[in-house]
Amino acid sequence: MEYAKDEIFNIKYNETLDRLELKNKKWTNRIKIRSYNIIIIILILLIFLSSIDFYLIYSFMKILTQTG
Repeated sequence: MEYAKDEIFNIKYNETLDRLELKNKKWTNRIKIRSYNIIIIILILLIFLSSIDFYLIYSFMKILTQTG
């Protein structure tokens, strides 16, 4: 029963310090969350910068085609 509690709450007993400590979280859990956020940010930036680029190219072509 104690082992089950330890696994559920992710705790372990540190004999040198004579206290309970949280187990280290796996590094893969943190990377998944961060990589998901990074991908979303990159996609938003890509769409935003692409739209600005198309607008600038359109404006430049409009200036070139004006006769006046």
